[in-house]
Amino acid sequence: MRIDQLFRFPIKGLPGESIAFAPVEAAGGILGDRAVAFSNGTVEVSDGEWNSCLSFTILKNDKSLQKWSVTSEPPLITVAAPQASAEESLTFDSSESSGKHELREYLSAHLPTQGSHRRDVVSTSHGMFDSRLSGISIINPNTVRQLSKAGSIELDPLRYRGNILVEGLPAFAEFGLIGKTLRIGDVKIAITKSIERCSATSVNPATTEVDTNGPRLLATHFGHLHCGIYGTVTSSGTLNVGEQIEVDETQGGESHPVPAKRSPRFATVLNAVRQNPETIELTLSDPFGWFSEHDEAGKYLRVHFVDPLWRNYTIIAVEPGEVKIAVRVQGEVSRRLAMLKSGDELLVSGPYGTMTAPNVLRSRTAMVTAGIGITPALALLRDTEINSRVEDLNVLHVERGVPSQLSVQVQALLNSVDANVEYQHFDSSERRPTHEEIARSVAGCNSVVICGPEGFTRLVRDVCIEQGMLPEEIHSETFVSPQTDLTKLFHDFPSASVSCEGSDTSFTWKPEDGVLLEALEAQDVNAPSQCWAGSCGQCAVKLLSGSVSYPMEPSASIPAGQILTCVSVPAENVELAL
Repeated sequence: MRIDQLFRFPIKGLPGESIAFAPVEAAGGILGDRAVAFSNGTVEVSDGEWNSCLSFTILKNDKSLQKWSVTSEPPLITVAAPQASAEESLTFDSSESSGKHELREYLSAHLPTQGSHRRDVVSTSHGMFDSRLSGISIINPNTVRQLSKAGSIELDPLRYRGNILVEGLPAFAEFGLIGKTLRIGDVKIAITKSIERCSATSVNPATTEVDTNGPRLLATHFGHLHCGIYGTVTSSGTLNVGEQIEVDETQGGESHPVPAKRSPRFATVLNAVRQNPETIELTLSDPFGWFSEHDEAGKYLRVHFVDPLWRNYTIIAVEPGEVKIAVRVQGEVSRRLAMLKSGDELLVSGPYGTMTAPNVLRSRTAMVTAGIGITPALALLRDTEINSRVEDLNVLHVERGVPSQLSVQVQALLNSVDANVEYQHFDSSERRPTHEEIARSVAGCNSVVICGPEGFTRLVRDVCIEQGMLPEEIHSETFVSPQTDLTKLFHDFPSASVSCEGSDTSFTWKPEDGVLLEALEAQDVNAPSQCWAGSCGQCAVKLLSGSVSYPMEPSASIPAGQILTCVSVPAENVELAL
């Protein structure tokens, strides 16, 4: 592995420049990188203090910034607005207060404010990076080539605004460097985390136009939003194009600044136990020991392959440093998982979902499942809270043939539950449960857990609604791997007004803005999100007025009066509690 290209971005949010070498300092980054940043007027900022990227004028919220030009010989920076002549450009000293004032006046004359606060040009001693800990961003062009192939569009790695472009690393293998240290000559860089991408990656750096939906491309085809890795410089020196990169493993007892944040990481297969010809149970370990800190039985892990392929699997047990998932060998992803052996590595992310004991177990609970959908029931029954929460428990399961090993495990766990239990098993090769049988199973319950194929899940939800259950009492998950470009499903929708009560933000939504979450982020609205696939429910917000449409039906349950912004678009003018 070696350095293929180096880039410096002198002004945060504006274009970068290619360089042949770069001095770097410990706890900092490339000399002159993100040397100054221009606040956007939404909050007050102070010189010398790190601030979130949302405080500044950045490409995510102003795509026209890509049309600017910037060159530098630190601390001198030359910047030119679009169509500006050489005489109309500005050269200033970024290390002097007078230079920052000159830049503030120049940028203010060309860029509209986004808020009511005074706009300032500020800096920190080591650069105004997006991440407080990290000073170097690394992009793997082979990963970008895989994105290009999946999205049928030629993507320039510069779109991802990395400092170092590496050569000699397979696609997405950079995630395996997290927790390790890169040694480049005298320079050492501790790799801390992957980089979650925003709509800035939708801008083509060559044409300066928006030509794709960067986050949606990643979420749809690869099941996550991450491209590239962040690193913290621990030893100073000089980086040179063409220089070799060595990888040092963290030694025992040696600290490493990896934040306790779950993003795509490689887990190690401890064992794979075949429960029956159709089902295996995988036990995975995490080198950072975060499985037991973040994961819960009933939530799910997402597994990723670079083809691209991805899928969600229920976590059925969590133990110190490891998790177990149940896999029904049906489909390409599960067939690959079935071939894994002890010691193999698997790219995973998560946990996602809300199907945990505190969220779904009530005094009268029904679990209605089909096929591999029994795994959430297995996870919930293993939770020790079930005896303190549930008085009456109805379990109805549908599968082909005799009870699977997972079904046998569920029945064994039911025998140890203190609640009044009713269990029904249906062999779908003989017959399926009738509408009336499903209705009897859920009647009188104040919580119903549903998991299975999409059609089955929809049928049971309809029965629950007929029984008078409230939406918040119905918990369903359909494991999906969306591969559809959502924009094709709503490109004929009319424009609509979107207003946010809490932030006084209002704008006109257009189909090219993408789903509501993308449009909100483009307006600098701090909207919650996680999976970007309608699977986890974390993006739910209260809908105050209007209505939305779901081009792709979400698998997560939607609380009454709320919407999932990551897979919805306005069907008319809407007002949100944001």
